[in-house]
Amino acid sequence: MRTPFLRITFTLGLLLSLNAISLFGQKKIKFPTVSTEMISGREVTFPDAFAGKYALVGIGTSKKAEKELRTWQVPVYNKFVLKTGLMDAMYQVEIAFLPLFTGAAQVAKNQVIKDLKATNEALVLDHLYIYSGNRAPFTEIGVEDKTEPYFLLIDAEGRIIWRAEGAFKQAYLDQVEEILWR
Repeated sequence: MRTPFLRITFTLGLLLSLNAISLFGQKKIKFPTVSTEMISGREVTFPDAFAGKYALVGIGTSKKAEKELRTWQVPVYNKFVLKTGLMDAMYQVEIAFLPLFTGAAQVAKNQVIKDLKATNEALVLDHLYIYSGNRAPFTEIGVEDKTEPYFLLIDAEGRIIWRAEGAFKQAYLDQVEEILWR
């Protein structure tokens, strides 16, 4: 009776170990060095601006992606900027919302910035960075679907250590918290 139980337990343990190795054993990709602009007009280089710190970066490349990107704003802002939760003060992570303007979309950049200023609170705007240029640095890190927002957690050395696509899910925020807790 113990033998099948031990085999199942061993097999499950082995599968979980292999899954952990595949998730965490992958080579971490460095976030591309790109020049961005804050709403204030100040130029900021990614990921150098966050050197030595963790950064959670939300990337959007279209109107559809922008709508889903906005679903992240309140929960991420409350958790990591306002620190409204009981244990939130222990998380030290920078927040950046990064809309990309590439190709023909670069023409619309100024109007979108004007709209962003009108529809966002000043505190959110402090975490808004604008990229205008070639899309290649982002396709190299897997930001390919223009209809989905991407969220990337970057470690203190500028490496991508976590990623998610699409609208906000509490499970995503839980995963980020778990990584930051280590």
